[in-house]
Amino acid sequence: MRVVRSRTIVLAAIALGLAIATIALLARADSAVAVDVDGHSVTLAKPSPTVADALAAAKVAAKAGAVRAAVTGRPVEPDANPAKITVNGQPAALDTRLRRDDKVQVIPGADTVEPVDEREAPGPIPGLPDVERELWQPGRSSVSRQMVGRISGEVVSATTGAVEVASRAVTAKMVALTFDDGPDPKYTPSILATLKEEGVPATFCVVGYSFRRYPDLLKAERDAGHAFCDHTLDHAHLPKLAHDAVVNQIQGASDQLVAILGGAPPAVMRPPYGEVSPDAIAVAHAIGMRVLAWNVDSQDYNKPSAEKIVANVMKTVKPGSVVLMHDGGGDRSHTVAALQPLIRALKAQGYTFATPTSVPVVP
Repeated sequence: MRVVRSRTIVLAAIALGLAIATIALLARADSAVAVDVDGHSVTLAKPSPTVADALAAAKVAAKAGAVRAAVTGRPVEPDANPAKITVNGQPAALDTRLRRDDKVQVIPGADTVEPVDEREAPGPIPGLPDVERELWQPGRSSVSRQMVGRISGEVVSATTGAVEVASRAVTAKMVALTFDDGPDPKYTPSILATLKEEGVPATFCVVGYSFRRYPDLLKAERDAGHAFCDHTLDHAHLPKLAHDAVVNQIQGASDQLVAILGGAPPAVMRPPYGEVSPDAIAVAHAIGMRVLAWNVDSQDYNKPSAEKIVANVMKTVKPGSVVLMHDGGGDRSHTVAALQPLIRALKAQGYTFATPTSVPVVP
């Protein structure tokens, strides 16, 4: 009798469990909400789902449009123009609740171009070459009317005033020492110490992946009074890149330098490997940078002896020379060893030192 009663209780419990499970399944099925997202049907298991839930399930992004710079096209306000979302043709938000068979549509935000303003500005420096391989003494022109991007400051067009004094190549015994591919914690401090001891300014052509890693060295270069040159984010082969990538490499490095150092963006840009392309020149000029190359190659990247580095420079140096050296990108111990003898050899021949942007204007 007891066995029969126990079996009855077990069977009743099983039946009750099955009933509860069936009710739960029916409830879950009843709570599922099927909706349409941009023509694709998705089923949302949670009760009272939102538009955000539907977009996530459909893997659809509500992409905002950017305000882009007037010349280079780079985004200056990346999320300025939000996407438009509708539910059954009516405006909706991400937190709008959905019901069965609702139709969700997402219209991506459109890219727009920044407004352009007219202003008076100093005329562009007249007579500078597109690529400066030697030091130049800047000239002057009268005030010009410019059309500039309101956000980016890029110059769309300019009506230049009369040239007052044209630029001219430096003929005095003046030289610029430039160092590429740093900063580097092993070599840059020694180079800075030598420059300080000799009282010589230099130009550091810094690469994004290096100066992001060593911002304190970047600040040490600034605090010592040296000049900076934009050497791109990734030491890229600019002629091989599409326009947007060129903009990113040049403008991106400039923006990151300003973020770390504050103040004005760098005034000069040096293309890695000396590979100059018309697009890179146009991008640099549009954002207010001069393009710097060199006319004296120390060939220190070949890792010759310190004596050979000095000889490479001294045999080709002339008034106004821009000298290529390196403080990063590999073993620069020979460059460190060569720097002081080189500076003293140049001083012995009557040379003074400048940066491309510190040369006085033509009187």
